[in-house]
Amino acid sequence: MRIITIVFLLLSFPAMAKDQILTLSELQTIYGKLNISTFRSSLMPKRTKDMVYLSQAGLPAPEYFSNGFSIENKDWSYTFSVIEKKDKNRDGVIDYTICFSDKSKTGTYHSVQPMLISPLGIDGQFIALSFTVDGC
Repeated sequence: MRIITIVFLLLSFPAMAKDQILTLSELQTIYGKLNISTFRSSLMPKRTKDMVYLSQAGLPAPEYFSNGFSIENKDWSYTFSVIEKKDKNRDGVIDYTICFSDKSKTGTYHSVQPMLISPLGIDGQFIALSFTVDGC
């Protein structure tokens, strides 16, 4: 029985790992459709009624890496790292557990927070859900 369990685990690991691979397209969609009004950050005071998405915040273009992206200007550094890609709240929609780092380069402000985002908003916008997640 132990051998069967071990074989099952070894065979299922590549399938689990494949589900966690993020494409550049997924990361670009998160960047383009992340509603910044649904989570606390230093971006909140800069937001106007017409600025809904992270991509509209007037920041430099993001630099993408294997599981996320970072955005930097002379004063701030923002990093969004995807920790997990899974239907966490069991509603049939893939959610992303994100570790979000919000750091001032000129001051002492530095916040790191895990959050769950899901494409449940209008036009597929990603909204941060009030959901307990582990991560950062």
